[in-house]
Amino acid sequence: MFEHVQNQKYYMQIVDQIRKGILDGRLKTGDRLPPERELAKEFGTSRASIREALSALELLGLIECKIGQGNFIRMDSSEIPIDGELMRELLRNHSPYEIYESRLEIEPSLAALAAVRANQKEKDGLYQHFRKLHSLGDQIQQDFSKIEDFIEDYMEEDRKFHLFIGKCAHNSVLFMVFAGVNLMMKETSWKVLKRKNITRAGNIRKYEREHEAIYTSIRERKPDVARVKMRRHIQDIEKDLFEGNNHN
Repeated sequence: MFEHVQNQKYYMQIVDQIRKGILDGRLKTGDRLPPERELAKEFGTSRASIREALSALELLGLIECKIGQGNFIRMDSSEIPIDGELMRELLRNHSPYEIYESRLEIEPSLAALAAVRANQKEKDGLYQHFRKLHSLGDQIQQDFSKIEDFIEDYMEEDRKFHLFIGKCAHNSVLFMVFAGVNLMMKETSWKVLKRKNITRAGNIRKYEREHEAIYTSIRERKPDVARVKMRRHIQDIEKDLFEGNNHN
């Protein structure tokens, strides 16, 4: 049914093929898409790209994810928009997986440098970011029905926590590169995946423990530990965002 994707921005090419499948009638309302593993084989790409595409399709309203059942087409060719601002916004965004890969390469080094170079004022500032993030996580955990009141603030504070570690590294070149990557965490495609991830049971508490371990290693001037803790944290993000098996 589908063709292998060829160039960059794989997940948007997948979105475009499925969108065209709805437009020409090959995919109809209520049709269940194949599981992630089968889609990856059919498109000739990674499951990470498939998950990115499924999140974008859900954001566009083209599919509906039913937990434990799979992903279903939710509109037919007469309902699908020919174009739209949201589609153009997604096309402007960077690949969430490439954002992850960049973070994995840069952030462990920044954390190690921060553990050596951060002064007391900066350690205090990092602690304040951690406490604010922890407080927002508590508010979400206490009442998930009010998650929409706090989730945007939580994602923004998480971004700032990581950015502040970059500042504490006192390397202007690395910080400039990472600041660009960090800013991409405000993009629609990244936030769609991140939002789903936060709502999974236990993830907020897990990340809180990891953030605390990173902060503690920086406070105690343990660069090797800081590097390892940050790498493990980013790798956990990859597992939660791109290796989930909820749709199979």
